[in-house]
Amino acid sequence: MMKIISISLFLIIISIAYSINITEEGILFEYEDDNAQSVYLVGSMNGWDTTATPMSKDEDGVWRILLKLDYGDYTYKYMVDGNWQFDQENSQFEDDGYGGSNSVIKYNGQDNTDDKNFSKSNGVQSGFNPKIFFKGQYFSNNIFLNNETSRFMLDKPEHDFNFGIKVKFNSDFEGYTILHVNNNNEGTEMWKTHFNYKRSYLKFNAEYIDVIAFDNMGLFSFDNPLHMLGDEGYNKYKFGFNYSGLHIQTSRLFSNKISQILPVAISSQILLSDRIGYSEDDISAMRVKLSSPIVLNDKLTFGISKYQYTTKLSDEFVQNHNNYGYDVKFQHDISKTTWKDVMRVTVSAEYSEYENLNNGNENETWMEGHNIFVGTTLKFPAALQIHANYINSLFSLGTESSIDKINIGAVYQVDKFLFKINMKYWENHVADSLGWVDYYKYFEKTGGNGRWFQEYSEVPFQEYTLLGYKTGLSWESKLSYSFLLINKPFKMMLLNKSMHYDLFTSPKFIESIVIFEYSLSDKWMLKTDTRIPYYNDSFLNLKTDFTENEDTFIANYFEVSYHLSKNAWIAIGYGLNPFSMDAVTDQFHYRARDEYLNSVGELPSHLESYYGGIGEKMRQAETSLMNEKRISIQAIIKF
Repeated sequence: MMKIISISLFLIIISIAYSINITEEGILFEYEDDNAQSVYLVGSMNGWDTTATPMSKDEDGVWRILLKLDYGDYTYKYMVDGNWQFDQENSQFEDDGYGGSNSVIKYNGQDNTDDKNFSKSNGVQSGFNPKIFFKGQYFSNNIFLNNETSRFMLDKPEHDFNFGIKVKFNSDFEGYTILHVNNNNEGTEMWKTHFNYKRSYLKFNAEYIDVIAFDNMGLFSFDNPLHMLGDEGYNKYKFGFNYSGLHIQTSRLFSNKISQILPVAISSQILLSDRIGYSEDDISAMRVKLSSPIVLNDKLTFGISKYQYTTKLSDEFVQNHNNYGYDVKFQHDISKTTWKDVMRVTVSAEYSEYENLNNGNENETWMEGHNIFVGTTLKFPAALQIHANYINSLFSLGTESSIDKINIGAVYQVDKFLFKINMKYWENHVADSLGWVDYYKYFEKTGGNGRWFQEYSEVPFQEYTLLGYKTGLSWESKLSYSFLLINKPFKMMLLNKSMHYDLFTSPKFIESIVIFEYSLSDKWMLKTDTRIPYYNDSFLNLKTDFTENEDTFIANYFEVSYHLSKNAWIAIGYGLNPFSMDAVTDQFHYRARDEYLNSVGELPSHLESYYGGIGEKMRQAETSLMNEKRISIQAIIKF
């Protein structure tokens, strides 16, 4: 462990980044926080309106906005996830009258914001300026299930309450803790429940490094194409859930000082963590990036990443997963005065190799392999973005097996119209000696990345029809359009998924979801959500015939909701609500139907050991979902 810390501290150097840059088009404001959900520029240039000037996050995790302003003096701050932040990279500041500071820029058309020889200011007029914030949400879920007598009976109500306390000692030091109440988890009535500790973090920004101590909180993702850290599972979780540890990264202030010496930008971060509970699992990771502008609008970045997982199964037996990655990214921007945004072309590539070891009396490599990524993204200045990438994953488990994957997609958005489409094609090269259990574990659940321990691995429900095939093709699309109907907002969406076992074959499974949302008034909304699956799978003995009503599993959901505000609403629904609260993040996601199908059919546990009979289990799960009759009354308050 000490060796990792020593190496990482040696590599903690710089990251060239300035918060304000004067360009021919105006002033470019930048704020770096890859974990932030929203950032607004607030200041004298917009009348201190906290929502008037939202910033956009680029792929490098930096929030940016370009403003065309008249010459003069301006004061400003950033509103980050509802919290005020001054600009730490701008040494010019003034007292804001509330014990803190406003950043100042004197704009005369030249980049004279700073001589870049400043020392970091605390952004407050005293070294200790504590503030306390309360943040959380209360969710109530009451479900009336239809019993055998056709009467609806109230199931045990669920009350889920997260209460967060954030203490900001000053602009460089803060702590955040979440306490949790859930009567179903405790198996008792709401009035008998207790506040239970759930998760927390402590942040400290020193002059040269930023440190976060965390406990059961997803905060981190590496930005390499293969996402060595974070981006876990179907829900793309950030790393930190079910782990506690320490994360250290270089500060931007230190980067600015070193940037006078080196012609390239270098940034570094290190993670040391342990799994929460009785299992002795450790994860450590490290990443170093070097970047340099080639010409004015070009940027080249190199990255090196290391990831190690260690599990101690007994005093004599330890398993390790060691992974090393090397990536490169080239970014080219094209801009014109008539364009709203720049056109950005990005080309990236990565090679990573790994080995899985049994460390007993003799070290034994029982699995090794590599992953290769090549991809490109083209972001047009107005409404279109397209991407394409290729991934090759090869592993040796006695004999070699490999997967080739191609992803192509596009997003087009203009005004109130949105269209997304993504195509994924893969080809499996499975060794004859690989049995079903290993195939499902190393091909399907983890995608060939070699992480047999990956906690949030899962196979999407729609891909069950393609298990075991050498090739597979999936299409996913989303079409959304909003307009006024009788002077009230009306929105319709069409979601589609289509599964093929080869490029030119008819689909084995199609899922179509039609959603209508109509605002009856400023507060009342009516919504319908209909799922229509179609099966054409002779092997699984699932074939939908709408005329004969065979294997027809149409599921409807109807809802009327009242919105007191954006963060407070109550809804009455009939049918299974497609939205559910994610048990990991406590955020709502659109996966309740898949979760229900997997749970009722016991599909994941069945597939862990055996493939036979999966078609009948899917039929039973689909029938149960179609016949699910329930009335739900849900309410939520966020603060």
